[in-house]
This record gives sequence, structure tokens and C-alpha cells, in this order.
Amino acid sequence: MVPVLIAMCGLPFAGKSVLAGALSRELRIRLLSYDSEIYPVHSRLAPAGSAAAAGDDAGQDIARRQIGAILAGGESLIYDDLLLGRNDRRKLAAVAEAHLAGFVLIYLDTPLPVIGQRRAANSRTRARTSVPDAKMRLDTSVLEPPEKAERALYVSPDYVLPEVLARVSARLTQS
Repeated sequence: MVPVLIAMCGLPFAGKSVLAGALSRELRIRLLSYDSEIYPVHSRLAPAGSAAAAGDDAGQDIARRQIGAILAGGESLIYDDLLLGRNDRRKLAAVAEAHLAGFVLIYLDTPLPVIGQRRAANSRTRARTSVPDAKMRLDTSVLEPPEKAERALYVSPDYVLPEVLARVSARLTQS
């Protein structure tokens, strides 16, 4: 069976991790989270005072190497990350292609007011790490929504999981 890479992208609090977890359980494939598995490791290894952008690039390089190794082993996975820039998504698609894996990009197209509501609710519950306003503004400013050529599956915040699963399955049969 051909391995598959499903990549999540979108702004913080768009719902990527929730959907990634649900897809992982339903499809019974591995979930790799940048926030919990890649960033904690690479942030400790980064030289003190290094630029954030350079750190992000290094983290993405680490993630792509890990993803490549997983795909090379014949295992499918879901990669949960912001992937705000087209270049990062292009490089990730190239990793899948290099390992003859299927590739599906899922973009959580969550409106900013909904994200604002989720952030406000999180500030009361602290269910997850908060995202400072300055970081949220930066992420919003650098977000490059997927272009048509990226063939992303756009998912709204009111998605129905079986419908998303059907769309992912249909995309994989087209690959």
C-alpha cells in the first residue's frame, strides 16, 4: 500500500489539531504535531539569540526529514502544523512526491471572528497554550491561503467529520 501524507494548514485556533486528531483516529494513521513533537526539540537545540525566522526554517527542515523517514518506512501520517506559507507547503509536497506517497493538503478556512471567539474561550479555560496577540497578527499577515494549484481541501469550522473523510478518500483515489 502506498503511504499517504495528509498535511493540515491554517491559522492558530483554526481547528487543525482537533481535526487532525479525529482523522488520525478514524484513518488509524500516525499523527505528527509540530507544536508537541518538533518545536520542543528544535527550540532547545537552537543557538541563543538566533532569529525566529531561522528557527522556524530549521524546525521545518527537521519536520520534513522526520516525515520523509516515516514515509520511507511505508507508514502514512497526518502532519499538524500552521504551514502558512506556500513555500513550506511546496517543500512538504515534494517530500511526499520523493517518497512516492499520496499527498492531501487540508486548509482550515476559519474566519478571524471564530478564531477570536476560540482564543477568548481558551483564555478562560487554558485548555491549550495561548497565542500572544503579536504572534497572531504576524501569522495572519504572513498567511498565504492555498492556491488552486495546491489542490487543498478547504474545510470550514462547521465541518462534518464523515464528509471530510469522504473528501480525503476521494482525493487519495484521484492521486
